[in-house]
Amino acid sequence: AMREVIERVRLVAALGTTVLVRGETGTGKEGLARMVHDFSPRFGGPFVAVNMGAIPETLIESELFGH
Repeated sequence: AMREVIERVRLVAALGTTVLVRGETGTGKEGLARMVHDFSPRFGGPFVAVNMGAIPETLIESELFGH
């Protein structure tokens, strides 16, 4: 099962697009996001993890889209 996840991560990472990873607490979302970043064309740039649960709902849009 993990090999399939890694293969999908590689496919998504190759697209070079922004990715939103969702899931329950403790499921490895940040690790998965870091893998996407590491396999992407942006691997040389910064990796920024954002805990959306810690941001007030009224500010989420501006955090994601810079408004």
